[in-house]
Amino acid sequence: MRYWLLLTILWIAPVYSWWPQPVLLPEDAAARLPDMAAPPETVAEPQQTLAADGSLESSRAWLAGYLNSVSGSLDSFFVDAFFGDDLIGDDVSGTRGKISMATRKVSGDALEFKFGVSVKLDLPNTNDRLKLLIESDEEDEGVQQNFLDSVDNTSYSTALRFLVNERAAWRTDFDVGIRGGLPFNPFSRFRARRYAYLSEWEMRATQTLYYFRDDGWGEDTELRLDYPLNTEKLFRINTRARYLLDNRFFDLNYDLALYHELGPHSVLAYNAGASGDSAQGATFYSYYAGVRYRRQVYRDWMFFEIAPQFEWHRDTDYRTRPVLMLRLESLISQD
Repeated sequence: MRYWLLLTILWIAPVYSWWPQPVLLPEDAAARLPDMAAPPETVAEPQQTLAADGSLESSRAWLAGYLNSVSGSLDSFFVDAFFGDDLIGDDVSGTRGKISMATRKVSGDALEFKFGVSVKLDLPNTNDRLKLLIESDEEDEGVQQNFLDSVDNTSYSTALRFLVNERAAWRTDFDVGIRGGLPFNPFSRFRARRYAYLSEWEMRATQTLYYFRDDGWGEDTELRLDYPLNTEKLFRINTRARYLLDNRFFDLNYDLALYHELGPHSVLAYNAGASGDSAQGATFYSYYAGVRYRRQVYRDWMFFEIAPQFEWHRDTDYRTRPVLMLRLESLISQD
């Protein structure tokens, strides 16, 4: 008898564990349950379908909002506005100004100084599409051995910019101005810029056509790709090809950067790049790799930057040359 009782228990126990068990609910949970007397098709199936659709739509909205917030906060502020890179490019609206004082030391060479100014003014009492641009020539070889000389010898461009089209995906503008001192070097420039999202990548493509009296006709093609790794890191790819009709070859530039927001007042960037031309086929003969540390040092408009890097150039037989750059910069804005 004891053996039969034991066998019965051993047989019933697995069946009991497999059989659906009642769920113990809190006292107020019964009021939240659906009416079990209702037909299954009116309770279970519609709720399941709605839940699936809602979950899918919520996931899509979350992903779109996440990419928007990352690209909007990290990219627009901490990369472009924080570094002042697109101050004149109308990617940052409103009246903007940038004044910078930089020193650059290459191992074995004398200390160099460079002074820079960029201003974009929204003209009052005029069409909102009209801007006044004043900018020092960033590509000018105006590095000096004395800071006062660098201020005196800096060349400037002054132009009026008219925003032809300003939409979410497209932005086009036209500039007319002069560059340098006497004799004047007048120029005209047309730029078209396209913004797009390619999956997680944010793309900005820019095509610029221009004419300078001293340099003739030319064009710039630029492509920038941003990939947000998270809310604190952004990976960026920059490419540019410049063609002057008188030169009949392209100047080529590529660079990669990883931006890391360390806090509300500092950003660290790891960057590397190469430059060359297509005079004898696409050839790269200048390389660099380094870091940039930038920090707010006074309120929200004074920044200090230190950028150590290594350079390798064909003219120096690709010897490793340490370079240190220090920059003090003020960014003034009025939205």
